[in-house]
Amino acid sequence: MPNFHRRSLAAALGILLLWLGACATPAPMPEYPPITFDQASPLRLNVSDLEVELAYQAPGAPPNVDHLFPVRIAEAAQRWPRERLEAAGTGFRARYVIRDASAVAVPLEQSGGVTGLVTQELSERYDAHVAVELGIFDSQNRQVASARAEAVRSRSVPEDITLTERDQVWYEMATAIMAELDKQLEMTIKTSLTPYLLP
Repeated sequence: MPNFHRRSLAAALGILLLWLGACATPAPMPEYPPITFDQASPLRLNVSDLEVELAYQAPGAPPNVDHLFPVRIAEAAQRWPRERLEAAGTGFRARYVIRDASAVAVPLEQSGGVTGLVTQELSERYDAHVAVELGIFDSQNRQVASARAEAVRSRSVPEDITLTERDQVWYEMATAIMAELDKQLEMTIKTSLTPYLLP
């Protein structure tokens, strides 16, 4: 085949490949809704003001992975007091502090030899922890009562997990850990902060 025809064929194939590449659209990434807590009635506190403080600072580097979650635990923990607490009194103020909202990746030991080649193994475990404190303060800024709660969740994943599957695991972990924190906080507030609860 003459060089001219070979060059023409190569150019035509290149144009075709570019056209096919332009037509191919990547699969859309899943959208994860925010984790909400407005299904239950708010807890009415005898305080005039509610302050929310994020004391936890995500390292943003391994082994931490909490900054990679599609819905971060810290964001959900900040949302909780806005949907579950109501400042409905006077004279006192409340401060809700997020002490921890972390998740770390822990490598799991792999089998060596033939066993490791022919079996699908778990490669990582994700450990998540959230801890918060709700304090009640008087007009002189003295803490007169407090309630603390925390929750943990762990999940192990296989070595061939896809990025989409991993995001789903992280979202399920964040949802589960916040559901547990919601339950623990409500129980603790109702027992530790009874004098500051309104009907």
